[in-house]
Amino acid sequence: MSSSRSPSSSKQNYLRLLAIQVEKIYDTFHRFLAWATGRLGKPMSAEIYHAAQMSGGVMVKGRVLLSRKWRDPLEEDHPVVNFFQMLKRWATPERPNSLVRISLGGKEYDVRADKEAYFEQFIPKEECLSEEVFIELPESEVSKPSSHSVFTVGADSTRLIISDIDDTVLVTHAAKTLRMIATTLFGNALTRQLFPGSSELYQSLRHGKTENDEENPITYVTSSPFNLHSLLVLIFDENRLPTGPFFMTDWGLDVDKWFKRSHSAHKKEAIRTTLDWYPEKPAILIGDSGQHDTMIYIDMALEFPDRIDTILIRDVSGEERREELQSKIQLIQDSDVMFSFFESSYEAAEILTQRGWISDEQRRKVQAAVKESEKSILETLTHAKPHRNPH
Repeated sequence: MSSSRSPSSSKQNYLRLLAIQVEKIYDTFHRFLAWATGRLGKPMSAEIYHAAQMSGGVMVKGRVLLSRKWRDPLEEDHPVVNFFQMLKRWATPERPNSLVRISLGGKEYDVRADKEAYFEQFIPKEECLSEEVFIELPESEVSKPSSHSVFTVGADSTRLIISDIDDTVLVTHAAKTLRMIATTLFGNALTRQLFPGSSELYQSLRHGKTENDEENPITYVTSSPFNLHSLLVLIFDENRLPTGPFFMTDWGLDVDKWFKRSHSAHKKEAIRTTLDWYPEKPAILIGDSGQHDTMIYIDMALEFPDRIDTILIRDVSGEERREELQSKIQLIQDSDVMFSFFESSYEAAEILTQRGWISDEQRRKVQAAVKESEKSILETLTHAKPHRNPH
């Protein structure tokens, strides 16, 4: 039986192949430029996406980039200023095939970055003698070494938290493409709005309900590109959100994708990796109803029924979307996995308190933060100033 493709499908394939060839030409020029500037003595640096303590050692992932200076953002920065700063972040000056030397106070490990300048190295526990990872670029005499804190996990940690970012922690409007683009391109780390109480909620999960700091592992899974990693770090620091390993994506053209990998494939792979990093710890998955988090998380609960304890979905879409998701939710209704929608961080805190993951005192702190943030937002709207999470 012969099959034929529709004209529109053939046209799409042709356009994709054409785009890939254009991208290859640009890529070749870009690599040459990176090589030339490297030989001209331009300093490089390693941006670390995670240095995560786990069972058996520490996993380090990063990218070698041309060193750049960034101006500190201001709340009153004009959207045009923010736009050009964002374009600068997107124009990633990577340094491919660079030699990277990594150590944590013990043995030094040499790893060669790939053609996109990414590198990854696992350091065994016996060679982890420091809580800071030391990075050198030995082939570049003008590049200074750097150190980065390891994301530690407490000996008394009790659970694993895996969270989405956009429309789960940050107000992004991911389901509304044009509004999402405007929010991303014309804002900065000081103007990006968090859902009220997010910082206190995640601090409670990181600390745990006991008097001793459990240092529970938190990882963040997002389809945003690695280009925005430094911006996310600024946002997290500014709002006192506990940081953790960031699983992001590499955008580009390939024979099986336009610009980026499938949202579902990326998130599922990241969740599997994280579960493997922290074996035997029950996991809490936090996402939003705007895109595919509900379906992805339920698939993971079906795949790992003994690992997923709680699924929390921030309702950003309304009743119609919740009804659409019911058939998927029913797949786990007879399991031990607790699934719930929530609208505010305080509602999520109530659910987690009932589940035994945070204390009544922590729940009250989240409630107070939500009320204070909502008051701040009203004042912000009155005075036409951007909202920042109160310190």
